[in-house]
Amino acid sequence: MQKNSYDRLAPHFRSYSEARAAYLCAVDQVILRRITKGARSLLDVGSGDGHRAVGLARSCSISRLVLSDPSEEMAGCCCRLEEVDEVWQVGAENLPSGGESFDVITCLWNVLGLIAGGAQRSEALRRMHSLISPKGQIFLDVNNRYNAAAYGGLRTAGRLIYDLLRPSEANGDVEFDWHVGGEVIRSRGHVFRPGEVEDLIGVAGLKVIGRHIIDYKTGCSRRFAYGGQLFYELAKR
Repeated sequence: MQKNSYDRLAPHFRSYSEARAAYLCAVDQVILRRITKGARSLLDVGSGDGHRAVGLARSCSISRLVLSDPSEEMAGCCCRLEEVDEVWQVGAENLPSGGESFDVITCLWNVLGLIAGGAQRSEALRRMHSLISPKGQIFLDVNNRYNAAAYGGLRTAGRLIYDLLRPSEANGDVEFDWHVGGEVIRSRGHVFRPGEVEDLIGVAGLKVIGRHIIDYKTGCSRRFAYGGQLFYELAKR
């Protein structure tokens, strides 16, 4: 994950999140409907300032909440939240393996795409696999490379053609800017083909229980993969 850019984003993270509230709230509502009744522990991977995970845990009466983020500034924000039991300042690909297990793991808002390299992204999912309880749930959403609703039909068609002619994992690597608080913060990430992320899920020993397509601007559910971001409910195979 781009730790330095997220350190700079930390003071503005709350206002930036509020600007994407329609999408974030739509994802959260699906999670709240799908979390197994009686779940008691939650690990949030890539927590940002932690407020979102606290809200989810509170709504589900989760009794143990652990947050993780590689950014020192973001981890500091998480440590100041009273309802958090523990904060791990660590990237998803370096989560501790084994030991404690969790009923629910959340990895939201393209946290997986902020990890550089397919091998590291695969390792992050394997680490989550090792930390989920036998009947636990993982909730994951990622940026859809073929999201025509967000990127436009022409650009998406170009990406499809390019991926067919010159297939490469690196095709999904992008640079982007956050315009927040009078600053321009440059960062990098990865946007996924649906088949790409589903291959990573399988390699990690996980299976897809449900997939949703959610419009990034409105939060509305869509029928087709070209209409929004990719949101998954996962479990152990």
